[in-house]
Amino acid sequence: MSLDSHIEKVLWTKFQISKRVTELASQITSDFSSVSPPPLVVGVATGSFLFLADLVRQIQLPISIDFIRAESYGSGTESSGAPRISLDLKLEVKEKHVILIEDIVDTGNTLSCLIKHLESKGASAVSVCTLLDKPARRKVHFELLGDGKYYKGFECPDYFIVGYGMDFAELYRNLPYVGVLKPEHYN
Repeated sequence: MSLDSHIEKVLWTKFQISKRVTELASQITSDFSSVSPPPLVVGVATGSFLFLADLVRQIQLPISIDFIRAESYGSGTESSGAPRISLDLKLEVKEKHVILIEDIVDTGNTLSCLIKHLESKGASAVSVCTLLDKPARRKVHFELLGDGKYYKGFECPDYFIVGYGMDFAELYRNLPYVGVLKPEHYN
């Protein structure tokens, strides 16, 4: 079985993704070069793991890295709208600037929940770096904390997408590109 045959069309190739990740890392390096203490980079598991790995290897700063898991999809294609934190941070965020790394910002529910959670733990600022931004699906307006910044790789049309860490029912994360999953594979 070829996973590629499950994809209706490729939206961003591995080469387009790589180029954009390099640009984002360069911008983050520039923006945070004089921030002390250095920022804490927090990957939102599990979808951000490939993006995070590629991004942090190109950030030229002494950063710390941690993960948090917020679940809102289960095995469906629609967010439940009520994310819950199922794996919390190991590192201390008090008085630190946290850069949340997301695979996709969709409804805004998960991101809003995570920003509030980090604020409750004493983070001084929260920035967000997402590979994909899907504003057509936004339901919740989230506010960054402190002098947080918003970085986005690509604006995503309203398709159900997989690849480069993003899944449907825990499958397709290993695709090296981002593509539209054929409906017969999720209906």
